[in-house]
Amino acid sequence: MKINVHAGHNPDGKIACGAVGFIKESTEARKVKKEVIRLLKQKGHTVYDCTVENGKSQGDVLRKIVAKCNAHKVDLDVSIHFNCGVNDKKGNGRTTGTEVYIYSNSSKSKPYAEQIVKQIAKLGFKNRGVKTSASLYVLKNTKAPSLLIECCFVDDKDDVKLYQYKQMAKAIVKGITG
Repeated sequence: MKINVHAGHNPDGKIACGAVGFIKESTEARKVKKEVIRLLKQKGHTVYDCTVENGKSQGDVLRKIVAKCNAHKVDLDVSIHFNCGVNDKKGNGRTTGTEVYIYSNSSKSKPYAEQIVKQIAKLGFKNRGVKTSASLYVLKNTKAPSLLIECCFVDDKDDVKLYQYKQMAKAIVKGITG
């Protein structure tokens, strides 16, 4: 298989660097991305890193990611993200969880998305399912089937306590490769 993989934001400290909570989305997405690429290559797949390090705005980051992705003819585009918005600072004894976005239910990425979210949920994260969005820039503008993984929530104490980047990467790879 040929696969594009990228962390979805600029590096920490720059504009459009993603969500911040107990952990930083940009830092963790890069760790997961690097491990996903290593594991996929180890299995013999061709993998392109389409991460952007120098975007001048959120829109610029997105345009540059899509340009890098569309420069390769691949079977799948994988965008790695972390979610935010629950503000569970104390922990409530349950995770808010993981979800994977695809452009539409007819996307060829749907079976991969279903398996990825299932594998991440096996780590103990709540399975929030596969969701569609025709408005997410990367999903809308990449040529290959694409998916956007929200690994877990950076502002949920329970999610962050459970999260380990190597285990997350293994779950993603298992979801892609079976």
